[in-house]
Amino acid sequence: MIPEAREVHLSRKDRKVLEACCRSPVTLQRDLKRARIVLLAADGRSTRSIAKEVGVQPRIVSLWRHRYADHGLEGLQDKPRPGKQPIYTKTTDKRILKLLDKPPPQGFARWT
Repeated sequence: MIPEAREVHLSRKDRKVLEACCRSPVTLQRDLKRARIVLLAADGRSTRSIAKEVGVQPRIVSLWRHRYADHGLEGLQDKPRPGKQPIYTKTTDKRILKLLDKPPPQGFARWT
């Protein structure tokens, strides 16, 4: 069951940002689809017609309509995902970079 469609109202600024995203040749496909979904929703299109045009399921259209309505442009970004914690801390990274600024050890022409 598809949740009730949220009405989407775009500010001029947001519309310009989303239209630029759609025109850019370097926009990721996922971001392009999200931008198109929001633009079409703001034009008053139904969830099903947007889904058909963009090539996604209606529940996906509903998701992005709700995320934009609740959070604006920031809502169109991916949420942070859990992942493996970094092995090295920033302190370790700084120590390594500091070592690389020094000349290689005695008897070696370079570090690698």
